[in-house]
Amino acid sequence: MTTSNLIKAAFLVFSITIITAFKVQQNSGQPKPGKALKIMVISDLNASYGALSYSPDIRTVIDRIKTIKPDIILCGGDMVAGQKASLTETRIDSMWTVFDQTVLKPISDLKIPFGFTLGNHDAAPGFVKDRTAAKQFWDKHIGATHLDFADNTHYPFYFSYVSNNVFFVSWDASSAKIKPEVLEWMKVQLKSKAATNAGFRILLGHLPLYAIVADKNKPGEVNENADQSLNFFKDNNIDMYISGHQHAYFPAHKNVVILFNADCIGNGPRPILGHQEPAKKAYSIIEIPVKTPKNFSFNTFMPENNMPIALGSLPDSVTGFNGSIKRIDIR
Repeated sequence: MTTSNLIKAAFLVFSITIITAFKVQQNSGQPKPGKALKIMVISDLNASYGALSYSPDIRTVIDRIKTIKPDIILCGGDMVAGQKASLTETRIDSMWTVFDQTVLKPISDLKIPFGFTLGNHDAAPGFVKDRTAAKQFWDKHIGATHLDFADNTHYPFYFSYVSNNVFFVSWDASSAKIKPEVLEWMKVQLKSKAATNAGFRILLGHLPLYAIVADKNKPGEVNENADQSLNFFKDNNIDMYISGHQHAYFPAHKNVVILFNADCIGNGPRPILGHQEPAKKAYSIIEIPVKTPKNFSFNTFMPENNMPIALGSLPDSVTGFNGSIKRIDIR
């Protein structure tokens, strides 16, 4: 097949009914005014510890927002490069200032809502300076998020918000352990009128449930109670969990829940376990129709050339130390 035909094939719209009873399709990411909530997903923006600059790919993706015209942008964490004890408070504050200048302000100037979750490099438990700086920054910039909050009592560590017919929860998955009080709060949120009336419910967190790359295929790099958390998602009607941290794109499903592993656009893309394809940076577009939200569509693009990553180029499943997940379209 020629390169031209490969490109065309990657843009073909297809629909697959998977075991979870969701209908998903990979699409071109083009706007569908009035028909869908267009979500742009970015994650893991940071460079090396203490860095005050970002990869050129970050600027490329931010500049592309005007063309993509998303209704909301979700960030899967690691917005700055903390989690190092030797970093001073001044340095950490400077990293957040650069993040504001490079990422948040350009998005806020477009009046696009910015939903985020804190990553281990933003606010890892035990790193008091990091968590204090993150709270101070986001408290100051809460208006810049343009979010329609359902509950921001525990912002910026965990909070809920709505957009169109979708209910969003950001939880504190900056480490492997989720605190019981977070889960109790989530139960209340997901039983609220706003959540039960929504056609779709998305949870955003940094660490995923299951390992998908070799470098993170160990305890501490994923949720410590993956199967238990998955059951919690199912019992509380969470339709999709979007996560980062592993620096690899792999949309999957397990136990009626979509597990959307977002790639990085910062440093360090990683190859998927057992997969020979080279690692790529990427960002994603998910579109959720208002009337039929579970018939969502998505596509994922490489920043350097804006070419899509074909779903069929990914492995059928991934097995890490704590479990297996299947690609979103595989029964």
